[in-house]
Amino acid sequence: MATRNTALITRTALGTVTVLALAFLAGCSTAPEVAESTLTWDAEAGAYEIEPDVASGEAPLKVWVEYPEYGDALVEAFTAEYPDVRIELTTVSKVDAVAKMELDGEAGTGADVYFTNFTDLSGAIDSGVAAPLGEYDTEITERVGETFAGVVSRDGDLYGVPVSTESIALFYNKTLLQQLTGTSEPAQTWEQIRELASTYNDPRANRWTIRWLSGQLYYAYPVLTSLGWHLTGDAADPGLGEPALTAGLEYYGALRDLWQVNSADATWDSIEMEFAKGQTPYVVTGPWAIGDFTTAGEDAGFEFGVTTLPAVDGGEEPATLAGLGVAAVSGYSEHPGAARVFAAFLASDEAAAALYATTGGIPALTSENAAGIPGLADDQHAGGILAQAERSDLIADVGDELWTVGNTLVASVWDGVLEAPTAQQQAVAGYADLTGLGE
Repeated sequence: MATRNTALITRTALGTVTVLALAFLAGCSTAPEVAESTLTWDAEAGAYEIEPDVASGEAPLKVWVEYPEYGDALVEAFTAEYPDVRIELTTVSKVDAVAKMELDGEAGTGADVYFTNFTDLSGAIDSGVAAPLGEYDTEITERVGETFAGVVSRDGDLYGVPVSTESIALFYNKTLLQQLTGTSEPAQTWEQIRELASTYNDPRANRWTIRWLSGQLYYAYPVLTSLGWHLTGDAADPGLGEPALTAGLEYYGALRDLWQVNSADATWDSIEMEFAKGQTPYVVTGPWAIGDFTTAGEDAGFEFGVTTLPAVDGGEEPATLAGLGVAAVSGYSEHPGAARVFAAFLASDEAAAALYATTGGIPALTSENAAGIPGLADDQHAGGILAQAERSDLIADVGDELWTVGNTLVASVWDGVLEAPTAQQQAVAGYADLTGLGE
């Protein structure tokens, strides 16, 4: 499995009974000091002790969740194990949670546990609104795998629980492929797709073997990584001038023969709606399309599958820039033991089942652990997304400036406006200007 992240994970041996003070990072954090936050680890139970006022239901454990139905299912599953605990749910979007916690945490009105995106976790750690999970590190890592755990780690400590993941993948029309090739098995390389395109493509009829958002770095990234280029994860130097990117861009530009549409015309309608008609063998898209494609398949009489993205023949396994939803314990929580017990629960089978059943979200578990979730093991579409996500680059520092420059870079090569080396030179200069690094 070819996966990259920039976090280093280290582990320490667990004690029998530990009274643990969890330190918060220095910097802009104003979270409580070490002496104010002590936890007791019950080695026999394998859990932190829940504070008496929460254990009895006298005080609520406050949880911010993005989807109310998911929150309700979590409460039902958690209280089946802890029937006296009272959970107070508030609906807060993941994209707003950290900024809101930075205000509400210190004011004493914040959540004990909240959900956010992994890209916002670093700032949450710096500001003290994400606290280390302590003795749960090993347990959670075994559930979600080193790939996802590494992304939410800092200095050997886990600061978040990976909950859900998403990635683009290769969607394919099994019925159409069977008719065209004699097999419903998808292509594994771009060369195999090119072979089918040589007989199936018809520009005058707007008939194409494969479609995707060709002018975006997010969608070009799998091709570029298959030829050895990856974003560095360093916001100061993301690697836009590297020779490996030149080779990747040149190959990517040559794929224009497969999908002879300018990047500006490669739109959602020209991709997903055309696949829904049942006449496009392949599209590159994400889990958000599964519901629409399922309905379309039933109406148009075709079956589709989801699998990992094609590699360049002889190249590496292609990586995507995956998303990861995480849960964090607030550094301001007045119930740090109960908060960590609830957070660790989010990596359980029961919590994963609640996520999948209520939102259709894909749990951020290893493939082996995901197989134990009711319905998920038989969901080949979700399995294809998870298989690609496990091959992904999880890089937090992909800022707006990089997306702007990267999309221009990819589109200019795809549209034949610039040769790859010239496009890279402009991208390097443009990125430096946008970020102020060129001054």
